Amino acid sequence: MRVSPRTGALLGLGTLIACLVAVGLLSVTGNDFAVAGLRGTDLYASYGLPVVRVLAEVAAVVCVGGLLFSAFLLPEPERVPVRIAGWAAGVWAVAALLSVPFTLADVYARPLGYILEWDRLLELAFAVEPTRAWMLTALIGAVIMASSRRVTSRAATRALLGLALLGLVPVASSGHSSSGGDHDWATASLLTHLVAAALWVGGLLAILAYRTGEHLTAAVTRFSASALWCWIALAASGVINALVRVKPENLFTTSYGFLVVAKVVALGLLGVFGFFQRRTGVAEVVRTGTSRALLRLGAVEVLLMLMTIGLAAALARTPPPEHVAIVPTVELRLGYVLSGPPDVPALLTDWRFDLLLGTGAIVLAVSALRHRGFRLPLWLAGCAGILLATSSGIGRYAPAVFSLHVVSTLVLAILSPILLVLGMPRDRRVLLHPVVATVLFSSSFYLVYLTGVFEWSLDQPVVRTGIHLWFLLTGCAFFCSAFASEISPAVRRLMVLAALATQAVFGVALLLRDSVIGESFHRSLRLPWIADLAASQHLGGAIVIGFGVVPLLITGLVLLVTPQRARERELTASR
Repeated sequence: MRVSPRTGALLGLGTLIACLVAVGLLSVTGNDFAVAGLRGTDLYASYGLPVVRVLAEVAAVVCVGGLLFSAFLLPEPERVPVRIAGWAAGVWAVAALLSVPFTLADVYARPLGYILEWDRLLELAFAVEPTRAWMLTALIGAVIMASSRRVTSRAATRALLGLALLGLVPVASSGHSSSGGDHDWATASLLTHLVAAALWVGGLLAILAYRTGEHLTAAVTRFSASALWCWIALAASGVINALVRVKPENLFTTSYGFLVVAKVVALGLLGVFGFFQRRTGVAEVVRTGTSRALLRLGAVEVLLMLMTIGLAAALARTPPPEHVAIVPTVELRLGYVLSGPPDVPALLTDWRFDLLLGTGAIVLAVSALRHRGFRLPLWLAGCAGILLATSSGIGRYAPAVFSLHVVSTLVLAILSPILLVLGMPRDRRVLLHPVVATVLFSSSFYLVYLTGVFEWSLDQPVVRTGIHLWFLLTGCAFFCSAFASEISPAVRRLMVLAALATQAVFGVALLLRDSVIGESFHRSLRLPWIADLAASQHLGGAIVIGFGVVPLLITGLVLLVTPQRARERELTASR
């Protein structure tokens, strides 16, 4: 792969435009924070922070694009895009570190020189959530840069891409969307927005850099299909995030609303460019193998995309309208209100859709309907389990009621994985080593509930979603191995026996535990219908022993009986 120098010039010009857009808009809206009484202003911090943020986001986009291109768009992975992604990750890490002093100067309304005193910088850097998020982002960027030099396989490249997308999470979860009402929807929609934008912009930049490669047709065809879905995800998540943060009547009367409208216009223009790109540029590449039309439209599209990054940087520095003092309430802690005790009618009817996992369950169900090989009743039942655990009354009350959180976790870790594994085609199963799969599955409950991760998740919707996804994936990995014909029956039975034992011990530990897990958070909710937090925890332990152990026991019995029936069939056939 040979990278065109014109792409570098285009990227530099677009980054400059993005910085100018961010600084120019902040010169108009920058006083809104002072009006809202949130923070003072410092000239260097006020205009330096959006600049380094733009640099960080552009570098992140280039990193994601290079890894995406090598991992999914090319028929075979290539080293050049991975190396470019590594260098971009290094710039991303440096820009993230530079954001720390700028953020501190902005938060504490102090001159930048005051913050840059080394002892003070170290003292304050870990005291503020946004700076902790930037430091974690810098660490992820540094890991990607170091790892990119050794990556050669497609699987490793895809793992780095996942890490790069994970690097978008910390800063996104520490901004406006992480506070106030509906912050669960706001954070989920913002993350979807950022991931879709990074994949779209980064992928297009990689296509323009490749421009004359021998696999251009294959890469463009694959990217074109994914770009449409990225635009749809951008549009849907952007609308949801805007509705959460600004009322329709404030769109044209506040600085925040003005920036939202500007982003909507830019997104609409990108959709128009994407439409003509598919009709002309992509069609020309597929028909003739030339890329002139693709490059002309793509260059303008990239500049518009980078300008939108500048808009986003300005939006991140502008407070939402009607920002008032926040008081500790259930809505503040959870992001939504609870109408009453979690009785059966409430659990069945009081739904709150999980934007990430709920959407994922629907996508999994629809994808199975379009492909052969799935056992649809089992697969759809597994998808329904995910939806019930995260979006029904069970999912809504789970953060506030420990016993319901345990129910949600057990559905995601055991019930849904069993149904999904039994319903998926055999050729699509990913097998881990039995020991690895068993250790991951068996230790997850202890690692989450007994190490402080559960308490952390109660205040962080992103962490809560990550825990749900972790239980689902480790459960699927475990049962893929437990039901795999490639694994000997004796090993499979040992796997289930080990999981059964650790599950029972965990349930007993909850029953016997005196201290309440997550006590401070649950007491801060002041819910009158939860009088005894310890009783709710003990009920959770009983549920683990009953609802958690029984499916594993049934699985073990099935695995015990199946080999005997297979031997009986062989004996009958031999006679």
